[in-house]
Amino acid sequence: MKKILLLLLLHIFILATSSGQSFTIQDLIEVSALSPSKIDNFMNKKGFEISYGEPGSDTAGVIYTFKKDKKKYDGPQRSIDMLIQHNTRFFTLHTSSLNEYQQGKQNLIKDGFVYTSEINPANDSLMFFQKNNISIETNADVRDSVHEFLFKLKARKIPDSVNYAEDLLQFDSNEFLVSFFGEKNVKKDMYYFSKSELKKCSVLFSGTLYQAVFVWGNETEMNNLSYILVTNVLPTEAGRQNAFTYENNKWKFKSGLQSGMSLRDLLRLNDVNFFIYGNKSPLAFMIKPDDNGKINFRKTGVMLTCPDCDDNKIFDQSEVSALDIAKANLPMQVFDIILYP
Repeated sequence: MKKILLLLLLHIFILATSSGQSFTIQDLIEVSALSPSKIDNFMNKKGFEISYGEPGSDTAGVIYTFKKDKKKYDGPQRSIDMLIQHNTRFFTLHTSSLNEYQQGKQNLIKDGFVYTSEINPANDSLMFFQKNNISIETNADVRDSVHEFLFKLKARKIPDSVNYAEDLLQFDSNEFLVSFFGEKNVKKDMYYFSKSELKKCSVLFSGTLYQAVFVWGNETEMNNLSYILVTNVLPTEAGRQNAFTYENNKWKFKSGLQSGMSLRDLLRLNDVNFFIYGNKSPLAFMIKPDDNGKINFRKTGVMLTCPDCDDNKIFDQSEVSALDIAKANLPMQVFDIILYP
C-alpha cells in the first residue's frame, strides 16, 4: 500500500514538474483569449516571467522568458513575445525543441485548424494554420547560434455586430468570414480581375441584395484582404447566374454613400466637386481618388454608370468635372463601390 502511494505521489510530482516546464500550442491559444489583466498571472503559473515590457495607450509589448535555475535546468529554451494592438493580438512562441514543434503542428491539425493540404507537416517548416479569428504561422530560425522553432499567432477581435459595409473590412480571411457569417453564406468563387486573369475570392451573401466580394492578396491561404467590392452584378464565375441589375445593393455606408445614388446626390453628400475619368482613360467612369471632400475616395473607390452616355462628347477626355456632368443633366449614378483596408 505504501509503495502504491509512493508511486502515485511520484507520478503527481512528475506531472506538476513537467507542466511547469512546458508551454504548448494550446497554451498559446488559451492565453491569446484572456483579458490583459489575467495574462501575467497565467504566464506566471506556467513558469514565465516578464523580461521586457513596453506598455502604451494603443499598444502593449511584452517578452516572457522561462524562469529556470541555470545550474539545474537543461530543457528546451522558451520565450513568448506578446503584442496587443487595437483589435489584434500577436503572440509568438519560441522553442528550441524540435519535438515540441512537430507535436504542436500535429495538435493544430487535430484541433481542426485549416492548412494547405499539399504541405507535409512533418517535413515543411513554414506552414500557415487558420481557424475562426486565429491564424498561426510556423517557421524555423537561428537566433544567437541556437536553432529555434516559432509559432506566430495572430488573433483578431470577433466583432459584436456588423452594421455598415465598412465593418466588413475587419474580416481578413475566408476562415474568419465563415466563422462569423456561417458556411452557407460564404462561397468560394473566381473573380474576373481582368478579361484574361482570374483570382480566388470569397462572396458573402451571393445572389442577394447584400452580396459583397472579398478579393484576397494571398490566394493560397485566402487571406490578406486586398479590397471588398459591393456590387449589383458579381464579376465572378458563379455571379453570372445571380445578377439583379435592376435592383441596388442594400449595404449601408458610414459616409452615407449608397449603390444607385445619383451623381447630383453624391456631389451634395461629398460637399466638394470631384473628377471622373473619361473615355480617354482605362478607368473610364471611375471617380478619381482624392480626399478633399466628406468621402475619402482614396479608401473608397466608386465606379459610376451612365446609360447611353458613352458617346457623349463631355466624356471625350481623360478627366471630367462631376459638376459639369451634373449640369449637363446626364443620368449618371453609383454602380460599384470598392472598400480598401
